[in-house]
Amino acid sequence: MTACRFQFGFVRPRLLAAAALALGLGLIAAMPTAFADKPGADKPGAQAAVKVINADVMTIQATQTDGGAFIDPLIGSMPQLSKPPFSSYNNYRLLDRKSLPLEPGKSANYPLVNSRVLQVTYMEETADKRHLVSAAINQPGGKAFLKLLEVKAASNETFFVAGQVYKGGSLVLAITMRP
Repeated sequence: MTACRFQFGFVRPRLLAAAALALGLGLIAAMPTAFADKPGADKPGAQAAVKVINADVMTIQATQTDGGAFIDPLIGSMPQLSKPPFSSYNNYRLLDRKSLPLEPGKSANYPLVNSRVLQVTYMEETADKRHLVSAAINQPGGKAFLKLLEVKAASNETFFVAGQVYKGGSLVLAITMRP
C-alpha cells in the first residue's frame, strides 16, 4: 500500500503538470484568433510598419589657405570636394557628424556650429526607391526656415547644402540617406 501511495503521489504532479501544459497551449493557440478579431489586424488596408531612414549629416568647414590642400581623414573619400563649386576651397575640416532618424512626412532639426538650425524632412520613398528629401536652414536669429533644396537621393548617395559663412570660410553640409 505504501508503494501505491508513493506511485499515486508521484503520478498526480505529472498529471497536474500535463493538464497545466495543455491548458497553457490551448491559451496560446487561442491568442492569434483573439488578436485577429481586432479592427485592422491582418486585413487589407491595415497600417504597415513605419519605415525609418537615417540622414547622416557631416558638418565640414571649407576654407582657402596658402598652404597645401588638406581634407580631414575623418571625412573619408569624397571626390565631390575636388570638383566645382567645392574646388574653390583647398582645406576641409570635419566639425561635427550626426545621424538623424527620419520617418516619411516628418522633420528632424540639427543645430549648426554657426547658431543656425538645419531642418531635414524625409518626404517619401519614390517609386524608383529613391528618397525625396527637403533641407532648410532657419533665418539668422529667426524661427522661420528658408527652404534651400528638395532632392531625390538614392540610398548611400551624398548631397550637399553649402554657403553658410563660418570663420573665414563656408560650412558644407554633406547629407547621406541611409536605409
